[in-house]
Amino acid sequence: MDIFDRVSANRGPLGSHSHYAHGYFTFPKLEGEINPRMLFRGKEVLTWSLNNYLGLANHPEVRQADADGAAHYGMAYPMGARIMSGNSTLHEQLENELADFVHKPAALLLNFGYQGVVSIIDALVSRHDAIVYDAESHACIIDGVRLHQGKRFVFPHNDIESLEKQLERAKRLTDETGGGILVITEGMFGMSGNLGKLREIVKLKEKYSFRLFVDDAHGFGTLGPPGPAQPSIWALRRA
Repeated sequence: MDIFDRVSANRGPLGSHSHYAHGYFTFPKLEGEINPRMLFRGKEVLTWSLNNYLGLANHPEVRQADADGAAHYGMAYPMGARIMSGNSTLHEQLENELADFVHKPAALLLNFGYQGVVSIIDALVSRHDAIVYDAESHACIIDGVRLHQGKRFVFPHNDIESLEKQLERAKRLTDETGGGILVITEGMFGMSGNLGKLREIVKLKEKYSFRLFVDDAHGFGTLGPPGPAQPSIWALRRA
């Protein structure tokens, strides 16, 4: 069957309602300045869908830095993919400043968080390794895990007892393959606002050998200095 004919005949649950879904459920348009309240179809609404967690998008200093950068460098600098010819001193300066901010020896700047998580998971594990991850992990983690060519084990959200059972399964497997174990969770879960049980997970390192990957995109900067989650993140990253 021709691919286009199949797509036309079966447009899926959203596509079958595209005559009213477009612009509402999919591709909705928010208008006005980025704020907690914006216009949607001419009506003022509360905005929950923007990634402006710290409220910095319209901060005067941020807007001024943006304007100054465009005036000085233009809108096309740097030109090209960073890995090829698009790297710049400014990239490296920002990475160094971010590393200092979180008290780490280095930081890596990527275009957006989704790409970062998917890429890092794929780069860290081989087919001999096992991944153990929280069931309510963000979609970028789920997609990263799907790329894994080895075994993966999931535990119910924040269920430490189940996590330990999955670690036992992963250990039996990696004892045979010679691989390692990567545990993945979040500092603050973006869909629920729950905090990950990082202290309890780090404690399991006393019994099991694994590396821990924490996505803290939703918790970073929102919990106060240092915040409930960050001491545990500090501990696990030093471990």
